[in-house]
Amino acid sequence: MQNDNLLKESQVAERLGVSMPTLRSWRCRGVGPIYLKLGNGKRSPVRYHHGDLEQYIAHGRHVSNTSVRAARED
Repeated sequence: MQNDNLLKESQVAERLGVSMPTLRSWRCRGVGPIYLKLGNGKRSPVRYHHGDLEQYIAHGRHVSNTSVRAARED
C-alpha cells in the first residue's frame, strides 16, 4: 500500500460531503469507510486508502423505487 493512496480525514470528509466530527463519529460507531490508524495513541493520525473509500461509495449506491417501478412498467 503506497502512501500516495492514503487520504487524510479532511480529504475524506470533503469527498463524502460530511463534517470531520461526523466522520469521527462514524469510526467510533463502526460505520463508514475502512480506515488506518497510524499508531496506538489517541492523537495518532488516521488515514484512508483511496480504493477503500471508492469501494465504500460504490456500495452506498442504490436504485430509487421510482426507477425500479418505471423499469417494470416498460
